[in-house]
Amino acid sequence: MVNRHQETYSVLRCGGATPARACAETGVRSGRGSWLEAGFQAGLGVADGRAIRPRFAGHAEHVAAVQAAGGYPVLVR
Repeated sequence: MVNRHQETYSVLRCGGATPARACAETGVRSGRGSWLEAGFQAGLGVADGRAIRPRFAGHAEHVAAVQAAGGYPVLVR
């Protein structure tokens, strides 16, 4: 079972945060941070068997599919 710190740490790391930044934002010390990083590297930052990071986001196939469907919407103020 993934605990709250592991999940939060994994979300931050997937978002591009460094291990030190993820520890600081999660509020854990470096010893616990090493444990969280090991879990992240082992793929423990998952919820219900689904990866935290979207599988399709940022991939060329996704961009091509969106462009073929008319592109991204433009919001006007």
